Parts: sequence; C-alpha cells; structure tokens
Amino acid sequence: MTISKQNITRRTFVDRALKGSLLSLSFKVGGSALLMTPREARAKELSLQHLDADQAGMLERLGEAIVPGSADSGLVHFIDHQFGVEPDDCMLIAKFFQVEPPYKNFYVGGLSAMATAAEQNMGKPIDTLDESELKQFIQQISKPGTMVDGYPLFLFYLCLRSDGVDVVYGTPEGFRKLNVPYMAHILPPEGWNG
Repeated sequence: MTISKQNITRRTFVDRALKGSLLSLSFKVGGSALLMTPREARAKELSLQHLDADQAGMLERLGEAIVPGSADSGLVHFIDHQFGVEPDDCMLIAKFFQVEPPYKNFYVGGLSAMATAAEQNMGKPIDTLDESELKQFIQQISKPGTMVDGYPLFLFYLCLRSDGVDVVYGTPEGFRKLNVPYMAHILPPEGWNG
C-alpha cells in the first residue's frame, strides 16, 4: 500500500507503524513522493537514485549472502534511499560507527574493496562465485581486522549485516519470524485520534 505524502496524518503514520510498516520511507515516483517500505519499493522496481546497476547487484548479492531475506526486504532500496537524506536523519548503522558522511562513499568504497578482495582471495569476481564460494568469501572478510588496501572490510561487513538485519527483522513481521512478541517502543494513548 502506498500513501501520497500529502495524505499522511499522524494517525495514518501510527496506524502504518503498528501494522508492520514502521520502516516506511518517502520514495519519488513520477514526480510525487510516496510513502512505502523498502520491500514495496523493490517489488515495484523503483529506480535507484544513487547506486548504479552493478553496485546494486553486488550489494544485493552480498547482503542476501550475509542476511538471507534481505534482498526481498529491499536492502538495496533502503541503503540507496538513505544516501539521499541528511546525515543526522540517516538510519544506516554506519552513522553509529562514526563513519564520515557522505555514507555513499563508505558503501561504494566497501563494494570496491569487496571486489578487490574477491579477486585476491577467490581468484574471480563476486558475481561469478557459486553459493559455497560466496559463503567461504563472507567468512574470510567477516574476521575482525580484515583490510584490503587500507579499507576496513570487517567494518563494511558489519554495517551491511546490521542494515540487512534492520530491514529483515526490524518490523513486526520480522519479529514474528523470530517468534518474538513485537512491542512498539511508544504506543499512542487509547482514544488518541490526532
């Protein structure tokens, strides 16, 4: 379900949050801003604003290998969207690891370093690794202190894993997958009808 930006009220926002769409973001579609989840943006194949097709493909493949389900949950659309927000409003975990904005530089640098590491460690590009090789590669780069040409691969891995966990498990649906009761941080008082 999408909601045009003009029709969003506090009640609509709270209703969507309580129904599992807490991670709704404003995406531009045909000159209009629509509120939707990263999963909905991916399903609608919305154009990415900051990543090219190769970067998006590599990011999705790595994200899915690290956190299964992150591709369908819209990890790439989530990250791409966050590149376009003010650093103080950014929800990427890199912000909390004191990565210097713009965060796009860190993620694109991470993809480049991953490509180099795959060539060095596996002898071929990431997109040609089979599932077993990709798993082995992820195990190699996920070790603390792993660096490629001075780039902290472990930090990139940690950020990508955390962002993947956020889009897969940071919703009521994700909590259900984990068999954990979802408890909203702040619920409106009963009778509140903003």
